[in-house]
Amino acid sequence: MNSIKPLVRSCALLFTGALLATLIIPLATRSSWAGQQSFTLAPGDTITLSCPTKLSGQVRGQQSAVRCAATAATATATIAATATRLPAAPTATTVAVPTAAPAAPTATTAPGDPGAARTFLEPFSGQPAGPQPWKPASWDVTVHSRDIATWEQLEPIEAMHGSDCSPEPARHMISSYDESVFQCRDHLMTAIKAEGYGVIYLTPNQMVDFSGGEAVVRFDLSTLRTSQRDWVDLWISPYQDQLQLPLEDWLPDLQGEPRNAVHVRMDLMNNGTGFRAAVIKNFATTDLPGNIVAYESVLTPDAKRRDTFELRISRTHIRFGMPGYNLAWVDANIADLGWDRGVVQFGHHSYNPAKSDGCGSICQPNTWHWDNISISPALPFTLLRADRRVVDPTTAAGVTFAAPAPANANLRFVGIGSAIEASFDGGATWQAATPQAQKLHADDHFSSYWMPLPAGVVSVQFRGTDWWGGKWQVRDLSIWAQ
Repeated sequence: MNSIKPLVRSCALLFTGALLATLIIPLATRSSWAGQQSFTLAPGDTITLSCPTKLSGQVRGQQSAVRCAATAATATATIAATATRLPAAPTATTVAVPTAAPAAPTATTAPGDPGAARTFLEPFSGQPAGPQPWKPASWDVTVHSRDIATWEQLEPIEAMHGSDCSPEPARHMISSYDESVFQCRDHLMTAIKAEGYGVIYLTPNQMVDFSGGEAVVRFDLSTLRTSQRDWVDLWISPYQDQLQLPLEDWLPDLQGEPRNAVHVRMDLMNNGTGFRAAVIKNFATTDLPGNIVAYESVLTPDAKRRDTFELRISRTHIRFGMPGYNLAWVDANIADLGWDRGVVQFGHHSYNPAKSDGCGSICQPNTWHWDNISISPALPFTLLRADRRVVDPTTAAGVTFAAPAPANANLRFVGIGSAIEASFDGGATWQAATPQAQKLHADDHFSSYWMPLPAGVVSVQFRGTDWWGGKWQVRDLSIWAQ
């Protein structure tokens, strides 16, 4: 009897191993395993991940998020695996859990990161041979310049990175709208010069969802600032209230703030750089209390190094700062926002950056370097971009989208002019395009538009009447749907 027990145990172990191999090996080797998968490792276990393009990701406590960069033919795959350390990622990466690690939870939450299983991460993976215009299907990219002379082509500037993507101090000349948002060396750059005012807004197809409590928006950003009149900001707005071009009403362009929003803005503090925050409720802005510590007091500004900035938001509290330096500019309780999901917009503003009263010590338009933008928990929505950027009297009347509009869709664009109309049936019928609810109504400024769109529409035509200063124009068109 005693001699039979070891044999039985050996057979059981062999059977169990074979079963696990049958279940796991096909998943680990099949190239079509895309999307997000979550699983748990026991202490001492090791997992090897292989990616035909490039791996990237981030680590939070006992959880790693690893992403296989997308190619033209494949979707992005994300794997969440329990780990305490993630080494630099070559083509094949091994993530090991030390035997001393505590028992790991399932990948539904992670310490300090609410809703980790629904985390959106954009690592901007890609190493083109030269600066490559960035036109992702999953982001809305809007570039605006106020002066009429710059509507076709931006004011030329020398943007950071050389023509071969070589790092600072190498530069390359840009002047087109497409060139103002570009990719090099696994991160993203924005660069714009506008004497009269200009802005770039980057908006992912992911809302931040704090309906279950605190949510987190993180991004890595360079810290070298070459002019005080060149700055970045962050807007969080309810889906129906978001504006394609939001802006504080005291600045010289556009139509003011959204009806409701949270706004975090880079500002001058103690002759250095800090951030302020405000809550907009029914178009009334309330500035939040905060400290005036400049980040230059805790770090040496650098164009190459990208440091982490973090917004923690709930209906009743906002905190924004740089967790790696234990620095928070805002950490304030607020009156209940009355909403708990918001569109996330990252902005880069330029307002005559070479003007002497805002030059600082360098005095030139800046190139901001972005990386590892994450939203957790994230709630995706449909975003379909148009096949071209501009419609005006000198162009064809229509644009086409990558797919038909789904149910409950809206047409989103910015425009200027009188009596702008849109047709969803090839010009057979027309309807007025009404500007979105926004604080101001200046007819010489571009407005944000948001129109209900019938399901199935794949192309839209426009017509309009010139305004007193120039031609009518609509641009940066997309379809959105929840």
